[in-house]
Amino acid sequence: MTDDWPVHFSLFLALWTAVIAGVFSAFSEFVMRALSRAAPASGVDAMQQINVSVLRTQFVAGILLIPPISIGFAIYGFGAFDGLARISSFGAALVYTTMVFLVTVFGNVPMNNRLAGLDPHAGETEAYWSEYGRVWTRLNHIRTLGSLFTAGLYLVTGVALLTE
Repeated sequence: MTDDWPVHFSLFLALWTAVIAGVFSAFSEFVMRALSRAAPASGVDAMQQINVSVLRTQFVAGILLIPPISIGFAIYGFGAFDGLARISSFGAALVYTTMVFLVTVFGNVPMNNRLAGLDPHAGETEAYWSEYGRVWTRLNHIRTLGSLFTAGLYLVTGVALLTE
């Protein structure tokens, strides 16, 4: 590899986090809307199936791998980069870790775990389903924006490395 690897890696991370933002956006924009319009038992059952299906996917692997990779790249960049590239690589790691990873781990996943234990046809499930859809989607908006901001910051890092 040449000295250009940080540029290529920044652009790869920009693309990777932009794809994640797209998946999150799709859920916020139309998947959750459709599920909330279905009969509560149907919506709950569908979301329970989605939550089981997503666990062993490249999508979840990406969500889990980006924080350590981003933090490692930021640490490398702190010593190797100057100016805007240093700031944006650090910012990307900070934004992704807080707005995507931590929101996922402490927000969406606990809600998914609670939903997984509910009977779709039970009376209390309908009340939780209404709350779940509203709160889960708000958290997902944060994850969408965090992923999108991270993609932008990695794009800035790559461009800054080319021009500094």
